[in-house]
Amino acid sequence: MYAIRHRTDGLLYIGKTKSLRGRFSGGHKAFLWAWLDKYSDEDIRIAVQFISHSGNPALLLELEAIILRATEPPYNVQIPIER
Repeated sequence: MYAIRHRTDGLLYIGKTKSLRGRFSGGHKAFLWAWLDKYSDEDIRIAVQFISHSGNPALLLELEAIILRATEPPYNVQIPIER
C-alpha cells in the first residue's frame, strides 16, 4: 500500500499496487491534481508500507477500503462502500 501526502494538508491519495515502480512510471493522477491545486513539489511525499497478501488477497482489498473510509483522501475518486 502507498499514500501520497502533503506536508501540512495530510493524505491526498491512498492506493495499492504490486509494483510501485510500474504504478508511477506512467505518471499518477494524484500528482496531476496536486499540480492543479498548485502544491509545491517539495511538499508532496510518497509513503509506502509493504504488506504481504499472498495468503488472502481479499484481505488487502478490505484493508484498503477501511483506510479509505476512515481518512477520505480528496484525490481518491471512488471510495469503496462497506458491504
